[in-house]
Amino acid sequence: MKKKAKLEELKRLFEACDKLTVKEIKAYTNQAERTIRDYLHLLLEEGLIIAVGQTNKRYYQRNYAIDEKPIVVKVLQNSKEVGIVSFTYAKGYQFSYASNYKGERLPSLPKQNNNSYSLFPIFENLIPESTRRERLLFKDGKIMNPLELLLELDNTHGNFDFVPLSSFPAQSKNELDKIPTWISVKKSILGENSFVNLLDYKVDIPLTALKGSATKRELYSSLSGYQHKIDVNIDYNAKKIKQVQKDKGEVAQYLLKPYASDERIKNTPYLALNEHLFMSFAKNELKLDVPYTAIILGENRDFYFLVKRYDRYKGYKYHQYDFAQQLNIESEDKYDITILSILEKFSSIVKDKTSRDNIFKFIVYSSLIKHGDLHAKNIGLIETKGGKWALAPLYDIISTYPYEGKNSDDFGIAYDYKNPKKRKLRFKEYVHMGEMLDFSVSKTKSLLKDTVKRFQIYFPKYIKETELFEKSLNYPPLLSKKLHSLYLEKNIEFDKLGILKELGLDRMDLDKCNKNLFPLVNSKKGLKR
Repeated sequence: MKKKAKLEELKRLFEACDKLTVKEIKAYTNQAERTIRDYLHLLLEEGLIIAVGQTNKRYYQRNYAIDEKPIVVKVLQNSKEVGIVSFTYAKGYQFSYASNYKGERLPSLPKQNNNSYSLFPIFENLIPESTRRERLLFKDGKIMNPLELLLELDNTHGNFDFVPLSSFPAQSKNELDKIPTWISVKKSILGENSFVNLLDYKVDIPLTALKGSATKRELYSSLSGYQHKIDVNIDYNAKKIKQVQKDKGEVAQYLLKPYASDERIKNTPYLALNEHLFMSFAKNELKLDVPYTAIILGENRDFYFLVKRYDRYKGYKYHQYDFAQQLNIESEDKYDITILSILEKFSSIVKDKTSRDNIFKFIVYSSLIKHGDLHAKNIGLIETKGGKWALAPLYDIISTYPYEGKNSDDFGIAYDYKNPKKRKLRFKEYVHMGEMLDFSVSKTKSLLKDTVKRFQIYFPKYIKETELFEKSLNYPPLLSKKLHSLYLEKNIEFDKLGILKELGLDRMDLDKCNKNLFPLVNSKKGLKR
């Protein structure tokens, strides 16, 4: 009986993973290598798997010539049936549209019938990543297929829902027609916040949830990504941050990242303050679409990060995709993409001129702040009105410079495939990006100049505010000192690259800025606030 259970566990592992080495199987199952090889031999004899490669380079993968009971899941958008995705050993994953579906074809799933040996990226990217996913894959002593995980997702990003074949919550056409367009409620959704926006609210959440178990199979938020997250709402009257009670039908309007309690986030002090600062700067100084953010005093003399959901409004869900979904890549490959490939896809979909301006400004901004974690999953699109798409509000904006210093890259992804290590851009690369967005050289230069100038003029205020905030709490100046260095180094770098000269700008000296900081920051000369 024990042997049968072990074989079943290994079989399910091959459903969850496309291919596996003996070393990887050992890490997942904690079985002895000799035992693993014995079980692999049995599965090979049954024809359930095949071996590829020789000796130490050998790996094993599923044999799709074997049939078994299929896993079948209905795909919904705002409770409207889109199609069915299924898995069998014989055919792998299949997706087909519902016969009465009249909406847009999903990215990378244009045909009526689609087959894949791995879960389609448009769905796979919705599943939490890394250790969060690994914990979810093990349930009741067996390893689940990723398709089965979709059934457990609750309130994931966008408007997808997944239900078993036998379950289908019908929603009338009249109800669907009542959903207001995202563009009409954008201001209400995004809200406003200043920097530093410190909420003096009680976090009414158990410490076990804040810490996020590294071993238990618990899902505090279905949103994808590596970091621990908790779905929350705010009780403004009681001044409390409360965990959403899904069993009572509550829907989260906010997301809490309890960095200060997450032991897996090491050597990143003030990470919540870092994210809040750079999100706020983009929102208030660059006028980009960014949701409301705040910080809360947490444990270990650090902070929790709070951000509002921008794809939810009064129970309505809005359609969105990240660029891993759009470019048909799996979440583990989110860094194996380029800025140019994102812009190429973006230009083919988004015709909105403001969105084209904003994605360009965001890339410039990412370079200025050394957004070394920028990847395909933290740039997205949102449906605004009548099938039209725009750049989704920005999220996960963090400077890696405070933790990596000069070793930090300007982006987490390369500029193009020809030079994958290229992370610093010259003026000609910005001009090329502008061309991909149908900008004239003069427009590219104008947008680039405005973004760099705003960073030069307004960023010192954020440095000063951070310094004063740290002092007010009697905290060490762990972030403000790094921000000083970042500001000086980026000015020097842009000067040496010749970008400042091309734009007619001078190198800014922080010491001179600080002498008259607030009069300088409040000056409107040359900038439209």
